[in-house]
Amino acid sequence: MATFRYPRVLNELVRAEKDALIKATKPKNGVGAFVFPCRKMVFNYCERSGSSNSFKDYLQGAAVKFAKENPQIEVVVQPRPSRHPIIRAFYTNGAQKAKCLRKVKSDDIPEVVKSLRDHAGYKLRRWNKYVISDTPSVRGIFSPFHVKEVHHISDMKSKN
Repeated sequence: MATFRYPRVLNELVRAEKDALIKATKPKNGVGAFVFPCRKMVFNYCERSGSSNSFKDYLQGAAVKFAKENPQIEVVVQPRPSRHPIIRAFYTNGAQKAKCLRKVKSDDIPEVVKSLRDHAGYKLRRWNKYVISDTPSVRGIFSPFHVKEVHHISDMKSKN
């Protein structure tokens, strides 16, 4: 019995369509793995100005610890002469967020870094719906409090 093979041109066409489909799919949380929203953080400071003193203390101590605890985030430290210290965060959706640390104490800097790390990169907006879904349900959100009759596992065993 002979096996059927596609012509070479058809094979290349199918392969090209598969490659295009793979490139078109975006990484999405919950599908296969967790994709961390923050991909890069840039710490900018001035080596001579007084507004960067507390930030330089943070960079020498806690920034190294932060970089080791978060290997999924690229951490870049750059001098920025004659400017106030800032932290810029870049997110996987293409957004970026910057925070100036001009009058921030060295004790409060880890909180600022943590808030930029945990941000998803989306603009803040009011949510009109409680559930955001690709496939919304006609019946609404399930809640066990809306069920009239309560079933227990022992009831199910006794019926069988």
